Amino acid sequence: MYKRIIVKVGTGVVSKESGELDLNIFRHLVEQVVALRNKGMEVVIVTSGAVGAGKSVLTPKGINSEVIRKQVLAAVGQAKLMNIYADLFSKHGYLCAQVLTTKQDFRDEEHYANMKNCFKALLMDSVVPIVNENDVVATTELMFTDNDELAGLVATQLEADLFVILTTSDGILDSDKKTIPEINLSNSASVSGHITGEISAFGRGGMRSKFTIAKQLAKNGIAVYITNGKKKNALIHSIDGKAGGTYFAPVT
Repeated sequence: MYKRIIVKVGTGVVSKESGELDLNIFRHLVEQVVALRNKGMEVVIVTSGAVGAGKSVLTPKGINSEVIRKQVLAAVGQAKLMNIYADLFSKHGYLCAQVLTTKQDFRDEEHYANMKNCFKALLMDSVVPIVNENDVVATTELMFTDNDELAGLVATQLEADLFVILTTSDGILDSDKKTIPEINLSNSASVSGHITGEISAFGRGGMRSKFTIAKQLAKNGIAVYITNGKKKNALIHSIDGKAGGTYFAPVT
C-alpha cells in the first residue's frame, strides 16, 4: 500500500483535440483521487492546463511578446483551473489548495523548507495540494523544463512512495510500438534507445523528459508509473499495477 502519491497530469490529458479543457477528465481524476484519499493515501496533484484554461476565456490583444501573452493567459487560467478543481473536490467533501512555485523555490533553502512544511500541513489536514508553475513571475532561467520536472522535484521533496505520470501515451514504447511494461536497472540503457525527443502539441515536455526523471526517481527509491491518463481508472490501476503503462521499479 502506497502512503504518499504524486500525480502529474499533462496538458494533453486534460484537453480535448480542440484545445478546450475536458471537464469529464477532471471529474474522473478527482473521483480517483478521492477514492485513494478515502483509503488513507495522501495525494498531491501537479497539474497542467492553466494556459489552456486562459485561452478559453480570453484572447489577449495588443501583446507582441509571447512570454507576456503566456503570463496573461496563465494568470487568468489559473483562477478557472482552480475553480474547476475546488468545485469538483467540494462535491466529495474535500478541500484543495493552490501551490504555485518557480525553480528558485527549490534552490533557496528557506523557500524549500517553507514549501515542504506547507505541503505536509495541508496533507495532515486532508487537503489536496494542486501544484503548478507560477508562470506569471517565472523568467526563462527560473522556468522548469516542463511540469514533469516540477512534479519530480515535489516527489523527491515529499519523499513520495509513488510518482504517477498521466499522459496521452500508453507508456514507453519499444521499436515495435508496444508498451514496455517494466523498466529497471538492467534494461534502462537499452530502452533509452527507443525514446524520441518528440513533444506533444499541448505541452513542452516529451517522453525523453519523462524517462529521464522517472529513472532518476526510481534510483532514489520512488516507484514510477507512466500511463495513459485518458483511460478509465488509470490512476487507480497504477496503484494496483493494472494500468497497462510502464512501471519503473524502485531501487531498494
